[in-house]
Amino acid sequence: MSKKEAKNTLKDKEFAKKEANIVFDAEKNVKKPQKVKTNDEVLGDNSIVDKKLVTSILKQEKKELKKAKRLEKEIAKQKKIKRRKKISELLKAKKEEEKKARKTQEEALKDFEKKGRFASWFRLDNAGSIYPSAIQKNWNFVYRISANMKDRIKTDVLQSALDDIMPRFPSFNVKLKHGFFWNYFEPNFKRLEIEKETTFPCMPFNLSDGESFLIRVLYSEYDIILEVFHGISDGRGALFFFNSLVARYIERLGATISEYIGCSSYLDIPSDEEIEDSFFAKATNEKLKRPKEKPAYKIKGNVMPAGMVNSVIGEMSVSKIKEVAKSYNASISAFLASVIGYSIYKKCKNEKKAPRISIPVDLRPRFDSKTLRNFSSYKNIEVSGDDLTFEQVIDIFKTEFAQMDNKFFQSNINSNVNLQKNFFIKILPLFIKNIALKTSFNYLGENYQTLAFSNIGKVEVPKEFEDYVEGYTVNLGRSLHNAKSIGVVSYKDTLSMCISSKIYETETERDIFRMLVKLGVPVKIYSNRRDLYGAR
Repeated sequence: MSKKEAKNTLKDKEFAKKEANIVFDAEKNVKKPQKVKTNDEVLGDNSIVDKKLVTSILKQEKKELKKAKRLEKEIAKQKKIKRRKKISELLKAKKEEEKKARKTQEEALKDFEKKGRFASWFRLDNAGSIYPSAIQKNWNFVYRISANMKDRIKTDVLQSALDDIMPRFPSFNVKLKHGFFWNYFEPNFKRLEIEKETTFPCMPFNLSDGESFLIRVLYSEYDIILEVFHGISDGRGALFFFNSLVARYIERLGATISEYIGCSSYLDIPSDEEIEDSFFAKATNEKLKRPKEKPAYKIKGNVMPAGMVNSVIGEMSVSKIKEVAKSYNASISAFLASVIGYSIYKKCKNEKKAPRISIPVDLRPRFDSKTLRNFSSYKNIEVSGDDLTFEQVIDIFKTEFAQMDNKFFQSNINSNVNLQKNFFIKILPLFIKNIALKTSFNYLGENYQTLAFSNIGKVEVPKEFEDYVEGYTVNLGRSLHNAKSIGVVSYKDTLSMCISSKIYETETERDIFRMLVKLGVPVKIYSNRRDLYGAR
């Protein structure tokens, strides 16, 4: 046998061997079921592996896997698109709803304009009319309300929130004009821009500029601040505006206000009740005598340059103060006023004039008013007597607080309104009125008080504020004739007492807070006087 034949015979045997591995059923002419082998077994047994078949199967499997993944991604993508589309539609619907509400609001304002309610101009209210006349060089009556926020202030969001609410409050969205007989307000169509706080609190406004706003919105790292010229509104009216700004700010951060308490939605339509002069609305023809006043003791000290204000803030627990006040059978306001009065009384026993603490009172709940303009009155309480104890001083304030009834405040309302209605006063030119009103403010106003103690009270706000707002502060700013002023406000269980001063000396602040601590009320102190106290 030749080599070639031997080689062919070997090939035939190998082919026959391979063929023998495939078993057929001769009768049925079908392939018998084979044992399924694992990948390792198949790969380990080269005698039965068809590499092309395996490769083909693997490629097919990969292809199917890729196809399945592509399908899965496509399904997820379609779901995402649908979700985005739904969100977009909801946002669009919300914007349309807000746009419609704003249009309704604007139409209502235009309707009010046609009816002459507050469109082209309106007078300053009875109390507010004195403040433009009582100004001095580098001074006018400015106070501030601030909210300490839990997170850093987002300035773009704050500006947008302010833009949203300004049309809602026509009595804040104004500029001061000087007529021949009276000062008056006109709508201000400029944009009020927020400002970073860089100076002392409560800097005076430029009232000679007939185009500027009479409020300012400031911010620091964690604070939103509203400063108000007192001719616009009192503390309670400004607090409602301020809380409406904060509400809109946190709405723009993503919150949903469930109920507007102590504030308003920016889409609400302003009512004519909000801008009424409640002094005129609640005045009567009843003739009531006002009690005679006496000049008060003045706290002495070295006056700081114009515009500078020392602010010392004491934070206390509301529940703790309430507990201590209850032990004297007194309200929180009467208790704190007594601490202030007694602290000053101990320093001026030998003085001819007695200390007189001026207590501003919100008249809205007493006379059923919803105005956002000035509607508050006050009572000056004198602390006088020989070697008074703290208990005796508390009795003085408790008695005086009890006598602050509607009849007392009605006499104040009637007296002020009758003066403004007086024919001879009405026909006087504004420059003569300014002289008369300034004299009245200087000698019949702050002359009868040592300092003002204004307790704004508890801040009632939507529950959503709890996630954003840490606390509130009220700063009465720099007084014209008094060395110091005290503003108090409480939020949740924290009461903030801010003592603002135009003198360098801080003995009064020290005495008041030391006495509170001695009586069992712990106090945490902050100040812009970094040389004396820690800064927030």
